[in-house]
Amino acid sequence: MRARRLMAGLSLTSVAAALGCSRQLVAKWEDGTLVPGAIRLAMWGSVLGLDVPIRAFDAGSPLRDAGQLRLLRRTRGVIAASWTWHTEVPVSSDPQDHRAIDAVLSAPAGRIGLEAITRLTDAQAQVRAALLKQEASGVDRMVLVLADSRNNRAAVREAAATLRPAFPLTTRQVLYALRRYELPTTNGTILV
Repeated sequence: MRARRLMAGLSLTSVAAALGCSRQLVAKWEDGTLVPGAIRLAMWGSVLGLDVPIRAFDAGSPLRDAGQLRLLRRTRGVIAASWTWHTEVPVSSDPQDHRAIDAVLSAPAGRIGLEAITRLTDAQAQVRAALLKQEASGVDRMVLVLADSRNNRAAVREAAATLRPAFPLTTRQVLYALRRYELPTTNGTILV
């Protein structure tokens, strides 16, 4: 930030005035003695012509969702036991990419990503996220595993125009393949 301020030809006093704080406070931020809060940091960046995006990611264990764990356990119980299971599989080796696929099934024929969704609430965003994970990870198929609830059955019907092009196979078609230890012919959804 100091380098950016100097490149812009701004004084500590002018930056402080724009931020409504003291010159000494900005100097402490620049030398690292103090760290501004998120909002102050974004404002400081704006004064210097910078966009300071702030993103949040889950910290700690990614397996904190008990509902997803139950959903994956139920799924495991209704398919062939021959599949090799891996959970929370990173989509890439990029340390900046914190995305993971909830479970990946492996067999000699290929790999299937399972995205466990306890409640389908934003079909477009959830479909897009799953397809981006499929593309980044290189899994052969992606299956949306939805909790079999009245809400999800209604959401699947209502979002058919969004779901079907990307996930055309039905529960029956996907489970038929998975119970036979085969890759489904394409992506699909299952209610379990």
